[in-house]
Amino acid sequence: MTEIITTNPAYAAATPFPWGPLRITERLSLPDLGQAQFAATVFRHGLQHTVAAQWATTSESLEPVLTYAQSTVRAHRMQSALLDLAPLYGGLAFALVTLRRGTAHVDIAAENHERTDEIERWLRATFPAPEATERREIAVRFWSCSPHGAGCSSRMIAVPPLSEIEANYPAGVRDRLARLASPEFRPAEGGQLILWYGPPGTGKTYALRALGWEWREWCELHYVIDPEVFFGQRADYMIDVLLDEDEPLLNRGAAADSRPKWRLLVLEDTGELLAADAKHTTGQGLSRLLNLVDGMVGQGLRVLVLVTTNELLRRLHPAVARPGRCAARIEFEPFDAAEATDWLAARGLRSEAARGLRSEAASALTLAHLFAHVHGYEMEPEPERAVGFGA
Repeated sequence: MTEIITTNPAYAAATPFPWGPLRITERLSLPDLGQAQFAATVFRHGLQHTVAAQWATTSESLEPVLTYAQSTVRAHRMQSALLDLAPLYGGLAFALVTLRRGTAHVDIAAENHERTDEIERWLRATFPAPEATERREIAVRFWSCSPHGAGCSSRMIAVPPLSEIEANYPAGVRDRLARLASPEFRPAEGGQLILWYGPPGTGKTYALRALGWEWREWCELHYVIDPEVFFGQRADYMIDVLLDEDEPLLNRGAAADSRPKWRLLVLEDTGELLAADAKHTTGQGLSRLLNLVDGMVGQGLRVLVLVTTNELLRRLHPAVARPGRCAARIEFEPFDAAEATDWLAARGLRSEAARGLRSEAASALTLAHLFAHVHGYEMEPEPERAVGFGA
């Protein structure tokens, strides 16, 4: 640990607190320097009103605000500037702006609430949030746990509309996805669970991207990179993610029809949370998941939780499968022999399919197997297996 003590007499004289010079004990690295400078500025001027906010942004440069910069920091994949905004807003007004991996982080200090709100509006306009484009891209926020709590970064990812990929799913799966993605679907008030399960290679991740595009008008995609930690011992990590409200400033106090978007919280490959012995093997993960979707934790949150697993689950834990808990439960099944042959025929491979696909394996052919066959690779279909839930 590095101990940092403010020894500048001017700082000590201007500090409005009875304990005198500010003493900070922190593990300080170069990216932290801007935060330390901002904190020192707030204490030095005795500013009593501060605001912190963050949002996804397409901006990659601080150039628009460097005219007001008192100092700047550049490090790996991040840049920050401490701004003196008195020329714009008069009086004492400061902001620390940091761009890191597609996310704008801002800290604002001023003499009154009205000025901090004005500055936040200006910064959001200067570093705008991404919008869906004709290239069919959406912003995805990726969450992970750090020593300082929940951390996130945002990226624009390419997404397909469901109409372009629906032929890659057997008829039953295709119909269930269409119902889930339709404009008529709306989540109930509070959290809801969506469960996707099935063997590897059945197209769950691609369907997830398509769902993000179909729901883009009313729902944002949030992806938890480390679900085992999210549902593990770090309850504060879960709360940080759940209570994150990254809405535009103009939504504050707005009418119900202009409330912030719903968030789709994605937890991939987490089937062990739903096992009958989940409490024994993963601690309180199952209980926390259920509290999130319709318990005390989830009340009032505009959050959907989508859990995927590669396991072919024969039965779900009764607490998960009970009526009213799952907004949707979709099993991603392999193609049967007829559907696999039709899929290959649509790509001009009817004769090759007859020679290359063994009849005894046809009932277990996943989308990955079919694409491998198209590109000349041979993959042995994986045998079905039931796991984890007892007889």
